[in-house]
This record gives sequence, structure tokens and C-alpha cells, in this order.
Amino acid sequence: MPSNLELAVNAALSQRQAAFARYAAAHPFTMGIDAKRDAAWSEYGFKEEITYHDLYKLYRRGGIAHGAVEKIVTTCWRTKPKMIEGTEDEKAKKETPWEREIKKKFNNRFWRTVAECDRRRLIGRYSGLLIHIRDNKPWDQPVTKGVGIAKFTPVWAGALTPKDFEENPDNENYGLPTWWEYKERINSKTIARKIHPDRIFIFGDYSDDVIAFLEPSYNAFVSLEKVEGGSGESFLKNAARQLAISFDKDIDFRSLAATYDCDVTELRERFNEATAEMNKGNDVMMALQGATVSPLVTAVSDPSSTYDVNLQTAAAGVDIPTRILVGNQQGERASTEDLRYFNSRCMTRREEIGGEIEDLFRKMADLRLISMPVDVSVLWDDLNAMTKAELLEAADKMAQINQACLATGEEIFSGDEIREAAGYDGPASEVETEEDDDDEGEENNQANTSSRDNAI
Repeated sequence: MPSNLELAVNAALSQRQAAFARYAAAHPFTMGIDAKRDAAWSEYGFKEEITYHDLYKLYRRGGIAHGAVEKIVTTCWRTKPKMIEGTEDEKAKKETPWEREIKKKFNNRFWRTVAECDRRRLIGRYSGLLIHIRDNKPWDQPVTKGVGIAKFTPVWAGALTPKDFEENPDNENYGLPTWWEYKERINSKTIARKIHPDRIFIFGDYSDDVIAFLEPSYNAFVSLEKVEGGSGESFLKNAARQLAISFDKDIDFRSLAATYDCDVTELRERFNEATAEMNKGNDVMMALQGATVSPLVTAVSDPSSTYDVNLQTAAAGVDIPTRILVGNQQGERASTEDLRYFNSRCMTRREEIGGEIEDLFRKMADLRLISMPVDVSVLWDDLNAMTKAELLEAADKMAQINQACLATGEEIFSGDEIREAAGYDGPASEVETEEDDDDEGEENNQANTSSRDNAI
């Protein structure tokens, strides 16, 4: 019989997560998808279970993995979102009082903190935003509603762990954590604190079966490190001159040892010392009798093919085009298509972030920290929007088409369409034609002639 705690946790899972849990119970999870080897991943040299610390070390020391996280975060947060009252279709050109209040309370510092939470969520499965309330109460106590916010603190998943869960099925928070454990370092000391759920907001999902951003590509990232490390070590071994000494069969080792003023058994050590000095760049003399010295140099294999295969696998796992991931922009058309795909991928992710931001603001509204209208929306700019130069180029091509069609007497594009293509939102100004100028000049001439006649 499952315990009440297990039932509470299962109730908090989504349908997808619950289905995965049922499958895992019926089919015990083994590492590797090789039918012949249940532990194939272990035999390949990969870890059976990936922890948060493994993902953190991968982000911190793995160049490609670090670049994948940073490219996603920097692109998604290239500009900050805009909170509006109502839906996107109801967006008004004039700011409402609520929008002005939100913009004043939550400045750039707040959005940088939220972006940092998003970065930390990509490294782990979730991250936390600690809300510091000015209620002068312990952190393990519920928040006093209606007081102000002191600051926000982003928290790594490794420092934030859900503990007890609500086990009462009649409670609206059934299956949710009743408190969190927060470990922080102060003056080289780790202090564990109990945090009430009112004071923490979670980005992501803390369920055990959630797949982290870097997890599908973990094996490929490890293989990349093996290729890089093995290649570097090979070049290092060749750079360090290892000497091979071939002695003649008639050599007198006692006489050679006497040259170094040592015993025969110590000759090898003396030769090793001479080799070490040579690798340091020091001039050294080796006394040899009928011996030949040659450096040991082996051909280093080209790791490009192996590296490229693992790189493509890693790029597929994080859903980032290889050209974008490594910064290779060869081929203008291909690079442009990759960039558009990546921007569209980040736009989709922005919608997910926007939903979490709405939940964050509603949480603060429930705590009466801010006011909240019935409908709010989070708006982002278009990452694939054309630049000013591209807009003007498109408008210029439309004008050239109109010019080419003058002979037929047909105007393909109207002036309003060309102005819209150029990104001009101002009013259309009337241009005076030469015919109008001629008419005006003729009227002035007639008036001047009449004045002269009257004067005579």
C-alpha cells in the first residue's frame, strides 16, 4: 500500500508524468537502450544517474554546454517583456494606471533577476525566486499580506529542496510542498533554513521525472570532452620530447656510468633528468658511447569526424542549430535559415516564460503585494522582425516595381503599402507637383500684370 505522502506526490504530477511513473514501475529503468546490454551507458563510460551537480559541473566547465545555455538565455532575454492590462488584441496605445504602476515597481533590476532564475532553471530542472517580505517574521512562517517587498533573490536548484508535502486531500494545496529547505553560504558556512511556500516562487518543475535542458545531450557533451582531452593530451605528449636511446651491443655500461660519476643502475635516472631539462628548454649535455638518440613522435589522428558527430548529437539534444551553437556562420543562406529557426524556437520559449511570469504576478497579488486586474498579458517583441535597413530595402524594391510598371499605367503598390513596408507610421504628406507650381506662377503673373495696368 502506498503511503499518504506518495499519493500526495502522485496527485501533483501531470498526466504525462503520472504515465511515465506507471511505466517505470512496470518496467524498471535501466541505463542504455541497447537490447543486448541493459547497462550499455555504463559500459560506454557514462553515468547511470545524472544529478544536479553533474549538470552544474557540465555547465561550468563544458564550453559547448555553457554556450548552449547562454545562447538560449541571451536570445530569450534580449529585451525585457512588457506587462499589459487585458489581452494582446485589447492592447491600448496609451498606458493604463496599472501598467504605469507595474513599470515603476518592477524595474530593470527585477527583470535581470528573473532572467537569472531562467538561466539557473536551464542548468537544473527548476530554480527558485526568494521573495523577501517586509513583515519581520521568520522565513518558515506564512507571509503577512499587504506589506511591501524588500528584494528578490535567485536560488539554484542545488540549494533549494522540497521537504514535507500537504497530505490532506481536502486541502486546496494537496500534494504541494508545505515547506522548502534553503541552504545558503555565509562567511564560508552553510546554513540550512526552512522556507514557507509563500516566500518562494518556483520556475520549472521539481518532479523527479522532469527532463532537464542539458540532460538529453549529456552523453554527447561527455564524448566531446573525451575527444578534446584526448587530442590535447596527444599533442602534449608529442610536444614533450621523449627520447629513445639505442645502444650498441659492444657498449661498456660501466665506462658510461663512470662518465656520469654514478653506478650502472643509476644511468636511467640520469638520462631521465637530462630529458626533463631539455623539455624545460635548458641546454644539457648527454655523454654517450656508441649510442643513438632519437625523439619518440607519433602521428596524432584528426578528431574532426568524431567531434562533429558528437557535436551534432549535442546540438540536436538542446534543439539549437550547430551553426548557432558553435558560432560558425559560413554560408549566408543556411546561416539565415538557422537564425530564423533559432529565433522562432526562442519565441516559443518566451510564451512559456510569459505564463510563469503571469503566475508570479498572481502569486504576489494573492499576497496583496500588488494589485492585479482580471486579465493581464505578457508581450515580447518579435525576434525575427526586420531591421530598419531591411524595411527600407523592401520599400525600395516595391517603389522600383511601381516605376517599372509606369509604362502600363498600372500601380502595383499603393503609397500606404510602401510606407507600411518601410515601417513608417506617421501621416502621409502631400507633395506639390510641378504642374501646381506652374499654375500658381501663372496666377501670380496675371496678378502682377493687372496691377501694372491699373497703375498706368
